[in-house]
Amino acid sequence: MDTAVNNPEDFSSIQQKYLMQCWGVQGRYDPIPVEKTEGCWIHTTDGRKIFDLRSAHECINLGFRHPKVIQAMREQMEKVIYVTDDFATESTAKLARTLAEITPGNPNKRVWFAQSGAAAVEAAIKVARFYQYNQVVKKGLPTTSEPHLYPYPYKIISRYRSYHGATAGAMSVSGDPRRWLQEPFVMPGVVHAPDAYCYRCPFNHTYPDCGIACVEYIDQMIELEGGSHKVAAVIIEPIVGSNGIIPPPPDYLPRLREICNKWDILLIVDETMTGFGRTGEMFAIEHYGVVPDILVVGKALGVYCPLTAAIFSRKVAKTFKENLFGHGQSYSGHALACAAALASINVLQEEKIVDHAREMGEYLGYRLTALAEKHRSIGDVRGLGLFWTIELVKDRHTKEPLRRATEKYAPTVVSQIAEYLLREKNIYIPADKFGIWIVPPLIVTQEEIDFLVDAIDDALAIADTEVK
Repeated sequence: MDTAVNNPEDFSSIQQKYLMQCWGVQGRYDPIPVEKTEGCWIHTTDGRKIFDLRSAHECINLGFRHPKVIQAMREQMEKVIYVTDDFATESTAKLARTLAEITPGNPNKRVWFAQSGAAAVEAAIKVARFYQYNQVVKKGLPTTSEPHLYPYPYKIISRYRSYHGATAGAMSVSGDPRRWLQEPFVMPGVVHAPDAYCYRCPFNHTYPDCGIACVEYIDQMIELEGGSHKVAAVIIEPIVGSNGIIPPPPDYLPRLREICNKWDILLIVDETMTGFGRTGEMFAIEHYGVVPDILVVGKALGVYCPLTAAIFSRKVAKTFKENLFGHGQSYSGHALACAAALASINVLQEEKIVDHAREMGEYLGYRLTALAEKHRSIGDVRGLGLFWTIELVKDRHTKEPLRRATEKYAPTVVSQIAEYLLREKNIYIPADKFGIWIVPPLIVTQEEIDFLVDAIDDALAIADTEVK
């Protein structure tokens, strides 16, 4: 047997040998052993102190080990950890009510809990189709005209630069290159739209003279895909996450809401990554004054426990009063996770963390934008709140990228910069993004931002050598 595996202190080798790493080549897996975490920092067993600039997969908006959340978890563990939803627990009930009240729109909503963003997206897709089916049945099923040969609207329109999770349905509505790993076994009925990506406009226009052609194209897509007879919903990230942190033009989402209303189809907003203060508002959709029909939240919701939710508007929820909600999952409404989430929301509100994120985000944006004047490899700097990226290019004029969509897991300058920051500066960012990922915990200080930006400034010398 392996000597390392027999050594109880060498847990890094044990994990390397037995754990299947997400989205990784297992032969290259080399996990860093961690002694403890605190605030924005990861402390390793060999004495290193590493800043987590991706907030543990964007989950720990409050940083590691917030005492109020930890205390709430301790207290809940002494009462109820989990029961099925045939029973009620105080934390589950209060969290459902809280989410119904703090999310945009009428508070008369219903909430379904899961443990991953993908599972909540699956629920949102199913419910959108169930809703449309129930509407058609209620009206009566016409059988004589061609548009009604398929009995109810089922198509989902998503966008190419999107990621909604790794389960079958969630991956099918994702445009992310990881979808290719599932093809051709993807869910039928998904159509991908162009992105609201002003830096690389798919129509070669310039905002605002473009008339937001990217969203008007979705209006045409709905008609060409069968309109209200065939299309059930549009699903979007209000700010694109994994595929580039791309805020849309200010009038894009309001116009998309109008288009969905026009066709009587549902708007699903996936805030798994952007919710709970990440963008300087409690939810990113609030920047645009839009109320979705279904809102998906997760990651930072449970903070230290796996917890996500699909939140259904009154319009959607009421159709299930007399019809079956045909979806479910073990551990739905987990009392311990709900207690952690309630505590995290209280901390966000009581300690004015969202205001802090907005203030620090403005400072971070100022510092990052200044780097563009110094480094020829910076094509675009963009973000909102504490959700930022630097897009790297070989040529500013042609915008030739330093990592293409087909190179997500290939060694590129982006991965070299990630390796440099970890090795030389004790800063952790993901190596598989399409630019430099700058997503610190919301408790980050101005001093820490200066430390981070100065390190990125040094690292960009690697990219500058690739500029034509």
